[in-house]
Amino acid sequence: MVANQITLELTPEDTVLEMLERMEALAANGEWDRTERLASRLKSAVLDIPEQSRQSTVVAVSHSLERVQTMALSSRSEVKDKLSGIRRGQVATRAYGQPQS
Repeated sequence: MVANQITLELTPEDTVLEMLERMEALAANGEWDRTERLASRLKSAVLDIPEQSRQSTVVAVSHSLERVQTMALSSRSEVKDKLSGIRRGQVATRAYGQPQS
């Protein structure tokens, strides 16, 4: 019951800020599909905020998206490095005449 009361008391701004926290947590865990789905829902959530009080929330959204983008670029770089290592290993295996599994 208490959880329902808290949910009912959330303002549209609170909802967006909670979505931002969740999106960053998902990105930090590498859950990119869920991060993307949540990011796509943000636009409509921001539009639920009255226009005259939207500015600070839009700034928060912008900063959060920058952080998520940084995490995505870092993750992309890590994956690229791992794939390069795998390719080098495959080339070395072939060079030594070892059968590939």
